[in-house]
Amino acid sequence: MMLTLSPATVISQIRPTVESLPDGDYRYRDSFAIDRPFREIQFRKQDRYITGSDSDKRTGKSYCFRGIPQHNNIINITVAIEISPKTAQKTEWKLAPGNPINFDRLYPLPAGPGLELYKCLTAFLPNLKD
Repeated sequence: MMLTLSPATVISQIRPTVESLPDGDYRYRDSFAIDRPFREIQFRKQDRYITGSDSDKRTGKSYCFRGIPQHNNIINITVAIEISPKTAQKTEWKLAPGNPINFDRLYPLPAGPGLELYKCLTAFLPNLKD
């Protein structure tokens, strides 16, 4: 009996770009490993905007953002920085320009309940009437 080996066939998975995703809630990470810190982005795509949170479990830093999808990037980012609330009922936000976010090295996960996402959506509520 003779065995012949042929080169492995690589089937690349075609992932949709962030721009081509339908409206909805999404979650991406830079790793599938659960035993190490990771970066996670949760966002809602609605009409021509993406609003979400970017959390880095390695550094403990997170921020809210809003931008426009372009291919596999989010551009024209506005970052919302939470300011200590003057009252317990109302959080205040400071808006500032942010850097584009690239999704080429991030992996989609099923969208889960996102308290961070909800908080970020409220940060941009007054501005959603563009």
